[in-house]
Amino acid sequence: MLKKSQSISINTIIIAAIALAVLVVLFVIFTGRFKIFSEDVDKTNVNCNDACVIGAYQSGSDSSGSCAGIKISIKGKECCCQPRQQ
Repeated sequence: MLKKSQSISINTIIIAAIALAVLVVLFVIFTGRFKIFSEDVDKTNVNCNDACVIGAYQSGSDSSGSCAGIKISIKGKECCCQPRQQ
């Protein structure tokens, strides 16, 4: 009497290997891109007012003490952003 054995077909193994290779390539691409992006952000010369305006606040200035608005940190520097008036 012949017994039927259940096993993974060769097609399933090949598809799994290709999928794993694609995932590895995508991982390498995206981790490399994020590193390049962070290096470019460090090279920019953004001041507090520009950073606050980009962040949808009305204006901003260097924070050297108390802040009546919202404090954010840009490249290790504290900025005080004023919310937009409604």
